[in-house]
Amino acid sequence: MKKQALWIISEAGLQSLAVAGISIGWLKAWLLSAGATEVEVHLLESETWRDSEAGWQLFFADEYELMRIALFHRRRIQADEQGQRKLLGTDSFMLCNPDRTCWHYQQHGINRHILLLPLGDVAYQRGLYLSHLNQGQALLPLYISMQEGRGRTALEPGLSASLEKPDVEPLNDGGYLIEEQVVAAFRTKNKRIRTVESCTGGGIATRLCRLPGASEVVDRSWVTYSNEAKHEEVGISEELLDKYGAVSEQVTVAMAEGGADANHICVAVSGIAGPDGGTAEKPVGTVWIAVAMAGLKTQARCFEFSGGRSEIQARTVLMALSMILETLDGSD
Repeated sequence: MKKQALWIISEAGLQSLAVAGISIGWLKAWLLSAGATEVEVHLLESETWRDSEAGWQLFFADEYELMRIALFHRRRIQADEQGQRKLLGTDSFMLCNPDRTCWHYQQHGINRHILLLPLGDVAYQRGLYLSHLNQGQALLPLYISMQEGRGRTALEPGLSASLEKPDVEPLNDGGYLIEEQVVAAFRTKNKRIRTVESCTGGGIATRLCRLPGASEVVDRSWVTYSNEAKHEEVGISEELLDKYGAVSEQVTVAMAEGGADANHICVAVSGIAGPDGGTAEKPVGTVWIAVAMAGLKTQARCFEFSGGRSEIQARTVLMALSMILETLDGSD
């Protein structure tokens, strides 16, 4: 039996997701892991969701918009002594970041579950609202991999999800965001991380610091965009820069090793994100990534990423985090 699900997101909700760096693809994938067989996304303002017969409907909007939806579903609203709104005949639960009340109810005479989620984090506490939908059943394995193609749910540039195990080794099978996986791995290894970033402009550190509790493992980050910064902040010699250029294995390895020490793993990136700056030898999309860890040989790889500037930067961040995971796995 098909279990259709619907995300209904307001324009304010889309802005909230964009600021948090969470794509629609992730929201769809998590519902699939909760047992949905089909997932659609509708804009709240379009009102096309009114004709949907989906058994799960999740609304992500501001509280005023959610109260209008509750009234549309013939729910009664009551205010307590503190002026806080309550929906009668509903289950409520709390999410944080920020603290807010969410509501869950079933429409009378219809096997349809409604979730009203006010604006805020919908990623890191997803288990709470997913368990309300599937009545506490275990989530299905959701394979996250750096593989794209038909039959897979596109999450973001360079990353996809599937309920079926892919041909290549997945990053994880729990539907985890890569920053969740990296931070968990560092906690397990009792290590901390530093980044030295050029073309990503701090994007790797930003991605990790999205996650609550990232301060336990993230130490610091240097954005060394200019050659002067590479020299002054992490000790890259001017001779090395002149001989090989900033976008090179030698310089990127030196960047990673300049930021690492006995207690800190360091990842470094240097590349050409475009749209200009490329050459025949180093076209736009050329990126070097290096990971340095005490006791191991520094790993360095060159990639040629496709897409526009933002896509090249996004793919670089993902690959850098993936290489960090490989290094941690190889440190056993």
